[in-house]
Amino acid sequence: MVKVNMRVESIEGFSGHSDRNQLLGFIKRMSPKPTKIIVNHGERRKSDLFAQNVNRIFGIKTVVPDVLESIRLR
Repeated sequence: MVKVNMRVESIEGFSGHSDRNQLLGFIKRMSPKPTKIIVNHGERRKSDLFAQNVNRIFGIKTVVPDVLESIRLR
């Protein structure tokens, strides 16, 4: 068993079924902007392209993890 120390945040106004433009609009309206975005749902090629666009447009580090890849959040 692994002890997990975390808190859960709820984000209003976000749908997991949003398209690319809706997601970019959501990020644009965020204040403050996140320092990192993790894209963990979608076809790999489209997720990679979306991550590249987020980084180019907003300058936010954006990653697309591999299946079963661990990511340290802090």
